[in-house]
Amino acid sequence: MLALEVQNQNIVTIEGIADGIKLHPVQETMTEEGALQCGYCTPAMILNAVYLLKKNQSPSVKDIKTCISGTICRCTGYTKIEKAIASAAKKLYQSAKQ
Repeated sequence: MLALEVQNQNIVTIEGIADGIKLHPVQETMTEEGALQCGYCTPAMILNAVYLLKKNQSPSVKDIKTCISGTICRCTGYTKIEKAIASAAKKLYQSAKQ
């Protein structure tokens, strides 16, 4: 994407999703599920997951796979990443109900 295409838009980076020192639930579950490996894909995977979960708090496995399909994981950690995103959805959904 060219910078011109996002002119006058709000851009959120990986650093912008935490609440102060409290990690976003996707960041927490990526850590808890061991989905962080070399770090090459981590920011994109997390940002894609955050976007998905804003639109769909109960994504299917297919939804999650589609969400991360454009990001290459060099360590082939897709299974753990998918599990972490599903766990984050549950964590977000449970906290929203309480």
